[in-house]
Amino acid sequence: MVNANQSYIKQCFPVLEERLYQEIIETCSYHEFPSSTYVVKQGAYLNFLPVVLKGQIKMYAEEEDVQFLLYYINSGESCILSFNHLFDPKPVQFSAITEEDTVVMTLPVAKVKEWVIRYPTFARILISDFQRNFEDLLRTTKEIVCFGIEDRLIKYLENKCKRGNCNQVHLSHKQIALDLGTSREVISRITKKLEKAGVLAQQKRYIELLQA
Repeated sequence: MVNANQSYIKQCFPVLEERLYQEIIETCSYHEFPSSTYVVKQGAYLNFLPVVLKGQIKMYAEEEDVQFLLYYINSGESCILSFNHLFDPKPVQFSAITEEDTVVMTLPVAKVKEWVIRYPTFARILISDFQRNFEDLLRTTKEIVCFGIEDRLIKYLENKCKRGNCNQVHLSHKQIALDLGTSREVISRITKKLEKAGVLAQQKRYIELLQA
């Protein structure tokens, strides 16, 4: 599996200097997480930078038992929130849970700080991740402020279908409600309304988006 992981690193970061690539290989650790497994829990302290080599992770925050979806991390992306914590060692204010079987590479904090200074390509990768995830957070904030729960649900289902390259969403109403910061009853009511309108069809184990 180690050779496969090294191959993932090359695929995710094809522009890395060979010397940096070798340093990463020598100092990193690999972790395999089954689907629906926590990689990081809110309140923990981090001494590493996680990078998704294969799979997908959902980032969310929790406040008074209300869950807020932040964004997703896909293959070749680091968690930019944990990057922030590298230079401000406080408990993290987010959780990260796998959406599917996922391989994560972890990089030691001390080495990441060193590489940011020594290798411009590495710094550019982190800045690019920051920009991408900032835009995701901004989009999420706009949706919460500007759109009603029905529009947010449709957008959520569309994004899920796009990520899965299909028109089916295999999630329960309760799971969707947690991601959107609402109740299962609200999601059930809206999905029934959208089903009558011909926007989606509810099957026994999944929701089929008819207008994806």
